[in-house]
Amino acid sequence: MRIETVCTGDELLTGLTIDTNSRFFQTRLLETLGLTVARNTVVGDVPDEIVEVLAQAAARSDAVLVCGGLGPTADDYTAECAARLARVPLEEHAGARAHLEERFRSRGHALTANNLRQAMVPQGAQVVINSLGSAPMFVLGVGRCTLFFVPGVPKEYVHLVESQVLPRLQALAGRTPYARLKLLKTVGLPESHLDAKVRPLFAQHPKVTFGFRTHAPENHLKLMAVGDDPAQAEAALAAAEAASRQVLGDYVFAEGDQTLAGAIGALLKSRGETVAVAESITGGRICAALTAESGASDWLIGGVVPYRESAKQHWLGVKAETLAAHTAVSAEVAAQMAEGVAAGLKADWGLAVTGYAGPTGGDARNPVGTIFLAVAKGEAPATVERHHYAFPNDRDRVQQFAAWTAMESLRRAIKGAAR
Repeated sequence: MRIETVCTGDELLTGLTIDTNSRFFQTRLLETLGLTVARNTVVGDVPDEIVEVLAQAAARSDAVLVCGGLGPTADDYTAECAARLARVPLEEHAGARAHLEERFRSRGHALTANNLRQAMVPQGAQVVINSLGSAPMFVLGVGRCTLFFVPGVPKEYVHLVESQVLPRLQALAGRTPYARLKLLKTVGLPESHLDAKVRPLFAQHPKVTFGFRTHAPENHLKLMAVGDDPAQAEAALAAAEAASRQVLGDYVFAEGDQTLAGAIGALLKSRGETVAVAESITGGRICAALTAESGASDWLIGGVVPYRESAKQHWLGVKAETLAAHTAVSAEVAAQMAEGVAAGLKADWGLAVTGYAGPTGGDARNPVGTIFLAVAKGEAPATVERHHYAFPNDRDRVQQFAAWTAMESLRRAIKGAAR
């Protein structure tokens, strides 16, 4: 069964809006039906181009999910374009109008003429009232293709896809293979190296598709297993996951929706320990990631951003002679920062990072992109790592990689201490 998606809206082409709807549909289609989208097309608010895109998608597909352009404003053309595609007129749907009238009455708003545009659907279309919004969903057959037209508001889109589109696609497709998915997340492993490590597993697991996704600084391994029944798919997935974890080892920090910060938090909480952070080059990115996790106060004491040398001295106890001898971007200063923040905030672990984010700064020995990070545990001397990332003039990327590398170093240190 060939399925395509079409998303309409100038805002998707200008970057003002990110298309999260297509990703949601693609994921749920695979999870529930074991099917994939053959093509996703984005088209602006130009009626002739919308009709052209719809006609092309319908001609080569069994089903097309169309998102957006069903609102009340002058640039919402999708219903009109659907009618042109099917060569039928638009007509007012009584149920859709009644829904609009009740929705506006209950909210104390006047129902205007442009709102009533949302009750206009192509003649012969099957209409589904949208309980979460004003624009209805409608289904239209064109040749052998079934087109589903759904509002683009994410909350409404998700509801209608789950309750209406997926069950109808299941009925159209008939019996499909059962699919099970797993996402393994790595950091510190280039995508090419990730591929090289797991490639020997492909032939050993023929019922599993191995895929890759870069979400810098992370690289993810996607496993999709198919089977004639759920048990077969789950068994195939479990075997491939176990084999993947064996070859990837500690590079795997999480699976599914878990984050690197969440993995750190889970480790600390399981040990009843805490962490404090001192970040110079990253300017608070590490703490932002850690505090994004619910319950972070159970294991995160706090953090400081000691950007100037004076702050490193006064807040963290970095020695003046250390700064004079080695500069603020050095292994020695990183170590004293980690030890100082752990002692000052009375945390079990101290994490510190310093470096040159660029585009200015650095020298021949430590060019832009160099970072030093340190992890301190209790009274023990800090363990220091030096890294260099060659991203010329890309300050944001250096800072992002520095933050994730520091967190990964902390995660590995905690895991090492637990052994």
